[in-house]
Amino acid sequence: MKLSFSHRLQSESDVRSIQSLEDRGFGCCELFFPEREPIDAQTLKLVEEVSGTTSLTLTAHLPYKNINIASVYQYVRESSVELLMEMIDGLSDYVRLVTLHTGYASPSISGGLEKAIENNVLSLAKICGHAGQYDIVVGVENAMNEKYMVGRNIQEMMHIIKRVNRGNVGLTFDVGHAMLTGNVEDYVNMKEYVVEVHLHDNFGYTDEHLGLGQGKIDWGYVYKHVKDLDCPLVLEQRTIEETMESLKYWQGLSSESSPYYRLNKLIGEIRSEKDPRHLLPINNEMIKLCENVLALGGTGSSINHIVSSCREAMAFSVAEHVLDEMKYSMGPPRHRFALMAVGSFGREEMSVESDQDTILVLDDTVDDEGRTFFKMFSESLVSRLSAAGFPRCKGNMMASNPKWRGTITELLARLDTTYERSVIMDARFIFGDRPLANRFLKTLHYTLNTDPTYAMELAISAIKADVGLEGDSFRLEYFAGSEDAFNIKRYGFRIFSQAIKALSVKYHITRTNIADRLWKMYDLGVIDRKSIDRYIFAYDQLSRVMMLGYVQNIQRGIVSNEYIFPFSLSRKDREGLKEALRIVRDLQGLCSSQFAIARTML
Repeated sequence: MKLSFSHRLQSESDVRSIQSLEDRGFGCCELFFPEREPIDAQTLKLVEEVSGTTSLTLTAHLPYKNINIASVYQYVRESSVELLMEMIDGLSDYVRLVTLHTGYASPSISGGLEKAIENNVLSLAKICGHAGQYDIVVGVENAMNEKYMVGRNIQEMMHIIKRVNRGNVGLTFDVGHAMLTGNVEDYVNMKEYVVEVHLHDNFGYTDEHLGLGQGKIDWGYVYKHVKDLDCPLVLEQRTIEETMESLKYWQGLSSESSPYYRLNKLIGEIRSEKDPRHLLPINNEMIKLCENVLALGGTGSSINHIVSSCREAMAFSVAEHVLDEMKYSMGPPRHRFALMAVGSFGREEMSVESDQDTILVLDDTVDDEGRTFFKMFSESLVSRLSAAGFPRCKGNMMASNPKWRGTITELLARLDTTYERSVIMDARFIFGDRPLANRFLKTLHYTLNTDPTYAMELAISAIKADVGLEGDSFRLEYFAGSEDAFNIKRYGFRIFSQAIKALSVKYHITRTNIADRLWKMYDLGVIDRKSIDRYIFAYDQLSRVMMLGYVQNIQRGIVSNEYIFPFSLSRKDREGLKEALRIVRDLQGLCSSQFAIARTML
C-alpha cells in the first residue's frame, strides 16, 4: 500500500506543498493535469524540481477536459490521442504510471456506445504501445455516472482492457466513481487488473470528492479489499487539509482504537451472535462508542451511522433467529413478507435513545393461518429486540401492533393522521422479500405524492412552528427542577424535519435520508450547493447536541432526548446550536416561498 495525494503542479508553491508530503506520511504523489494542453518547459522544470528534491514515487493523471479518445469524429479522436502521447513523452523521465479517462459516446450517432467502446480500444492500444517504449503503465479509470461515458460498468471496462491486450494496460479503480455507478463490489473483485486506486467519498449522486467518511461509501469494506494492493492509493480531495483528515480516517480503519474499526467489530459480533439474549452487552458497547465519538468532536451524522448500522444488524439477526426457532413448531412462512424500518430507523438517522419503528408488509394472499404466524413472529421480534437494548416505540408503531402489520392496501388504509403518514414515508426495507417491499414503497409514495393536502399539511406545520431562538437567546423552559431547559425537538429538529419532508413530497422525492433528500433537491434545482452545506451542518449540529443532551441527562438521572441544558454545553456547541436554529429559520423561509404560504397567513 503506497499512499498518494493528487496534486496540481503549476507554481513554486505547488512544489513546496508536494515536498511536504513526505513529512505527512505519503510515499507517492499523483501529478494532476486536468486541462487539454501540452506540458510546457516551465511545467517540466517544476516536475524536475519535485523529482530531484523528494523521494516520492510520481504518477500522472493525464488531461480529460475536452479530450475524447472514443470520439466518432476522427480529428477529435486523433488529436486527443496525440496530445496524451506528447504528455507521456514529456513525463517519461519522471513517472512509470499514468492514468487517463475513457471517452464518451455521441448521443446523435446510431450505435454510438458500441462505436465509442471500439474507438476506446483502438486509441488505448496506440497509447499503450507508445507508453510501452518508456516502460510506463497506463491505468484506465472507470467512469462516473454521466449518461454517455464509456466504462460505467465492469463489463465495458474489462472488454476494453482485454481487447487492448497490452502488458502495460490496467485499471485505475476510482472508488468514488464506482459508488456513483453502484458497482464498488465489482471492482474490488478485479484486483489483479488494478494498477492505481483513487479514494474520495460522495453520497451516491454527484462526484463531490469529499473527504473519506463524509459520504456514504463503506470504507471498511473498501479498506479490507485494497489495503494489500501493491499500487498507489491516491487521496483525491480538493485541499491538503481535507486530505490530511482523510489520511487519519484511512489509517484509523486499521487501528483497534478507531471508531470505524470498533463499529465494524460490533457489527461482526451482532451478525455472528446466535442467541439474541447476548446482544444487550453489544448494544451497551455501541452506546459507549457513541459517547467516545461525541467526546472527540464527532458529528450527529457519525452517531446516526453507528447506531443505525448496529440496530439494522440487530433487527436482521433477531428476525433470522426467530424464524429459525418457529420452523420447528409452525414451519417456514408460507407467504411473502417484508419487515420495514420507518421513522428515524428508516432514515438511518438513529440516536442511542431512538426506539423501534417497524411495520410488517404481508403478501395479498395471506390467510388466517398466515396472519397468526406473522403475529407470533412480530411479537417475538419486538420483544427480543427490546431485551437486546433496542427500546419499544412509545407510540406503539411496531410490527407487533396489528395496525402496523398487514397487506399493502390494509396498511395504507390505516394511515389516520399526518403524523402517521410522515413517519411511514421514511420506510426502508430491512428483512424478508425485497420485491414485495419495493411494491409497497412504490404504492406508498404514489399515494402520498398524489394526495392534494399532505404536502401542504407538512409545510404548514413547519412554517407556523416557533424556532426556539429569540434574538441571540434560547427559549428556555422549566424542566426537571431547572429553569434553563431547552426543548430542542419542538423548537428545532422537528421543524427542520417537517420542512424537508414537505419539500420532498412536493417534488416527488422518494429517498428517505435527509442528506439524500437534499442532494435530490439540488439535482432538481430547488436548492444550490451552498444551501446543502448549510442544511447538513444544521442537521449535524442539532443531532449532535440532542445526543450530548441525552448523555448529560442520563448523568443527572433524567431520561429525556427532548430537553437539553444549553449552558452545560461547550461554547462551540452552544454557538453551533444557535447557528443551526438560524438555518432552520431560513429553511422555513424556503418552505414558505415554495408553497406560497406566508407565516402571517397561518
